[in-house]
Amino acid sequence: MYYVYIIETEDETYYTGITNNLLRRMKEHTSGSGRGAAYLRMHKPKYLVYLAECETRSEAQKLEYKIKKDQKLKMSLIGPRRDLREVIETEESYL
Repeated sequence: MYYVYIIETEDETYYTGITNNLLRRMKEHTSGSGRGAAYLRMHKPKYLVYLAECETRSEAQKLEYKIKKDQKLKMSLIGPRRDLREVIETEESYL
């Protein structure tokens, strides 16, 4: 299972990414370590605003590409804001 996600930053910009381990990736993005996205080291991540599950890596990469290339699509997908700390806590509770 792969996930495509959009994160809203403190300065109200958006980062789109994919992962096969949502908990690990969200922790990397929020830790400020070298493992998170370079963009999110400069723009502090704050909210998860979109999350989609994909069966394959290829499917996830195609969706990520579409979202990154189509600003109208990206803005239409943005939903309720979920604080990243709460997302991490929720994912950890499933372990």
